[in-house]
Amino acid sequence: MAIEPSLHDACTAHLKTCLQNIHKVIQRANEILCGISQPSVCSEVLLSSRGADYISGVVEVYRLSKRMEGGMRTHNMDCERLRFVLRDIELSWNNLQAFLSICPSLLQTLPSQSTLDDAAEYAVSDLSPCLQSCCGVCLLNIPVPEFPPDVKNCMINIGGRSYHTSCANFWLHCVDPILPVPTCHSSCSACVKLNKDEL
Repeated sequence: MAIEPSLHDACTAHLKTCLQNIHKVIQRANEILCGISQPSVCSEVLLSSRGADYISGVVEVYRLSKRMEGGMRTHNMDCERLRFVLRDIELSWNNLQAFLSICPSLLQTLPSQSTLDDAAEYAVSDLSPCLQSCCGVCLLNIPVPEFPPDVKNCMINIGGRSYHTSCANFWLHCVDPILPVPTCHSSCSACVKLNKDEL
């Protein structure tokens, strides 16, 4: 079941804002590396501890975009506005990987594309996914026991809502100082049951 139109618009706006900021971070990394004229200097920067930490952070930001892609699939949120931003992110990411190829030893330490794509595969196929059981940023369903421990253990609870730690961190530092709290659709059986239990 798709999200109701008004909720769909609100979720689309929040996803688009976050994805645009993800694109800015990856684009900025490209600009920084492009600004280093000598490949040897670029390689030296990338191999430094600060350079490696910076690239690791950019990889985590890209991983967030893949999670958001999975959240969009879970909630049947296929719209042109989001597809365009995702396409721009992929183009910037591919360009960044081209820069990183000058430093093969660093490139080998990065997660493979298939591993990064797995972040979008945690979407649980549910006929009526409950937004209350999803990460408030990426809208990806909270991992259940069969998912890898590293995925399950990266969740935090803030104000009664769960978030991936990296999702919450990115949102608070790069999007808005207040975490998003998506509202679920009125026909959500999980929310109806929860509301009855609270009475």
